[in-house]
Amino acid sequence: MNKRYVPNLKDLHSLAERNYSALARLLPRGNPARTIQIGDVLQFELRCTSESRYTTDLQVTQIAPDVADYLQARFLVRLYHDARMAEIIDCQGQDRLTALHPKSLHAVAHQKDEKLQLSQHLSEWLRLCFRQGRAATSWQYAPAG
Repeated sequence: MNKRYVPNLKDLHSLAERNYSALARLLPRGNPARTIQIGDVLQFELRCTSESRYTTDLQVTQIAPDVADYLQARFLVRLYHDARMAEIIDCQGQDRLTALHPKSLHAVAHQKDEKLQLSQHLSEWLRLCFRQGRAATSWQYAPAG
């Protein structure tokens, strides 16, 4: 008999909270978009697509003019400000992402731990941004006095 998959909510929520904290540091402030350069080749744009009292949707898109669109990384992250959690809600155009899938959806080749895998992907991408990424900043001179 197959054992039913039960997601570990403690781990999933802990990862979502860490992702929220990291993304909050990367949010474009005062500008709807921000570009992050990683090394000499990778470049990503973070664009705030919607913002409300309790949520912010952030589109992350790889910028690579020489690469076909379907090969470029693209995902939509929703930040839940009241719960202080972040999750990927759309990845490469796949937007029916849930922690558990009914059997009828398994025919679409979803993974049983898809949400956890996507949260781990977001965590690894954020780690890469903080370790090797750089972003343009706008400094304003404030004279002492």
